[in-house]
Amino acid sequence: MSLLLINLLFGAVALGIGFVAGGFLMGDRRRAEAGGRTNENPEEALEKRMAMERAMMASSRLRDLATGMASDVGQHSERMEKITAELQAISSAPANQGPAVMAALTDIVQANEQLQSRLAKAEQQIQAQAEEIRTHESEARTDCLTQLSNRRAFDDELARRVSEWHRKGNVVSLIILDVDHFKKFNDTHGHQAGDEVLRQVAAALKTSTREMDICCRYGGEEFAIVLPSTIASDARMLAERVRTAIEKTVIRFDVKQLKVTASFGVTTAGDNESPEQMLRRADEALYASKEAGRNCAHFHTGTECTPLTSGLAPKAAATPAEKAEKQVVTAVLDSLPNRTKFAEELRRRVAESNRSGMPLSVLALELCEYTKVKDREGQNVGRTMLDATAQFLTSTMREMDLVGRLDDTRFVLLLPNASESESTAIGERLTDALTKCKLPIGKGIQLACRVSNTAMQPDDSAASLMARAEEGLREAAALAC
Repeated sequence: MSLLLINLLFGAVALGIGFVAGGFLMGDRRRAEAGGRTNENPEEALEKRMAMERAMMASSRLRDLATGMASDVGQHSERMEKITAELQAISSAPANQGPAVMAALTDIVQANEQLQSRLAKAEQQIQAQAEEIRTHESEARTDCLTQLSNRRAFDDELARRVSEWHRKGNVVSLIILDVDHFKKFNDTHGHQAGDEVLRQVAAALKTSTREMDICCRYGGEEFAIVLPSTIASDARMLAERVRTAIEKTVIRFDVKQLKVTASFGVTTAGDNESPEQMLRRADEALYASKEAGRNCAHFHTGTECTPLTSGLAPKAAATPAEKAEKQVVTAVLDSLPNRTKFAEELRRRVAESNRSGMPLSVLALELCEYTKVKDREGQNVGRTMLDATAQFLTSTMREMDLVGRLDDTRFVLLLPNASESESTAIGERLTDALTKCKLPIGKGIQLACRVSNTAMQPDDSAASLMARAEEGLREAAALAC
């Protein structure tokens, strides 16, 4: 009987572990639903939903096993009570009790063996279901294309490491990188070639980083590396090592041998800094690398972005006017999608966001004083203002972003995977950069602008999202630039 009790206890413990694992995953799903939107890209959101559904199926099977075990134990208990009653009857009967007692003992042994067999089978099934749940949890935190940690795992890891920095003083650094001109690469070579690029970049990250580092696919063509217990100087060296590895990687696809580069932003956690603030500084350093010509790295010191890549002079990013001067004939402005084409892409992105829960923002931008400058200086100067602004926007924004034109004086930016706070920060950065720029015409023409940003809400359509962004511009126009 002691062996039976041990098996019962072991089975109950295993079942409890299984339910805890299943409950954790279902609780995580409820927390995600209650929290609304996340920063996951569509692929990650789909993977997560599928993993949750599989986990719920596994949990349901565990509940069925628990019901079966309870039934088996109940039947065994009833059988034991019947045998006990038979033994009590035998003890009060006249002589010749031996055969009856042996029969009762045989029944006890058979009942225990049957229950042990059923419990052993249930134990194996419970262990298999628990392992399946653990596998689903791992898959929900892994990007299926690159096999790196996904955005969800990155957010959790960065938050945990920043918390350790505040509590224990364990310094943490962060690297954000973006594959250069990835959209153009996809358009030229196809999306399958683009997928192979992402896999090879992920492989370069794995081979160039340390075992302790956490490499993630942040979203689209963006990657991130969390560097635990890593000081600024070591983070800078590692970023350059990864950049060089990507630059030297040859991607073989069909009969082609392709190469790509990446731009980097690096930073180390500051005092009393939140994960979001740290990420924002790394992102600003990444933008500095793009503005400096790409295929380079910058480090955010807390107050400024300094270049890491050898051969780069610590200079300010080129202004829109400088970029316009270098380009004799610019087709950027004319190549931007108009309102109709932009609206078509926005509708697709809104539908995608509704399916996946991925955040989506729209930022509208209008040049101040454009009409006055054009009337005073002429049509060519007005065109130069628009060309310079278009150059600046397309070279500064991420590859996944889309820049379009609402009309002659207004631009619009589609920002996938950007929350309202992130789009606000982007708008402030663009406004500040353009305000500091002057076209070298006459006494100088300032490229000041006003910006309106809005984030997608659960009941939004593409039309309502655009209307709200334009309304924001009209409200901003009532104020002085």
